[in-house]
Amino acid sequence: MSIISKDTTFLGYRRENGRVGIRNHVVILPLDDLSNAAAEAVAHNIKGALAIPHPYGRLQFGADLDLHFRTLIGAGCNPNVAAVVVIGIEDSWTQKVVEGIAATGKPVVGFGIEGHGDHDTILRASKVARQFVQAASEKQREPCAIHELWVSTKCGESDTTSGCGSNPTVGNAFDKLYETGNTLVFGETSEITGGERIVADRCRTPEVKERFMFMFDRYQAMINRHKTSDLSDSQPTKGNIAGGLTTIEEKALGNIQKIGKKCLVDGVLDKAEVRPARACGSWILRARRPRWSRCARPRAMRCTSFPRARAM
Repeated sequence: MSIISKDTTFLGYRRENGRVGIRNHVVILPLDDLSNAAAEAVAHNIKGALAIPHPYGRLQFGADLDLHFRTLIGAGCNPNVAAVVVIGIEDSWTQKVVEGIAATGKPVVGFGIEGHGDHDTILRASKVARQFVQAASEKQREPCAIHELWVSTKCGESDTTSGCGSNPTVGNAFDKLYETGNTLVFGETSEITGGERIVADRCRTPEVKERFMFMFDRYQAMINRHKTSDLSDSQPTKGNIAGGLTTIEEKALGNIQKIGKKCLVDGVLDKAEVRPARACGSWILRARRPRWSRCARPRAMRCTSFPRARAM
């Protein structure tokens, strides 16, 4: 007998747009790397605030810049976030992120450093962050239906035990949550190389399968453009090899266990793309290998829980 059912509830924070979070962060979000120091200073001043520094936001354009904006806006829109203070070098880009987050109805304020300097910006942003933290601390958890929980899984340094223990355990949880109508996200692309046909055969419709293979083939084309005769620093990683894995195919077969045995692939999302409304089920998210990217993309997709399958 399953320990969860469609009648199961959990305690979560109900946000202004109806989504539910399991955390209650006040985020200090730098727009660019030049704003990291100011964001971290605000978080240092106001206990309970969380800065998210990153190395991006300058000299980007086109699709790369659009992805940057979607990622920052998605991170701020995540229901685990109660309120956001955005800090950027200049006002117009900062305001673009503020407006994107404000669409959820949650409190958000932006500050531009140009024309004010770091010290004044930190002072003004700290005052707002203090108000946001106080308001967030007054929020109470409430019972929420289990299907309102969005769950994403990501890797945690595979070894020879991962495909036998931790990954199937995550897959078992996915199977149970799939039956209760949750939104589930599997966000790894490079780690399924060699096992992509297994995932493709799990796609619910030919259209979903076609989109999945398009996404995967696009990734492979990128790899071929930069191919090398030695992948020992990439896939498998040195940590994977030290743990006993010998090929990317070995790693992939263990990694795919996290999808479970019953879940179908109901849709495919590109980087920082948001799941369509009223479309629950299991989703593949195109995510790049670097750790910051793999962590950020599910958050930008607005998932609330992130189980990690680690080596045993």
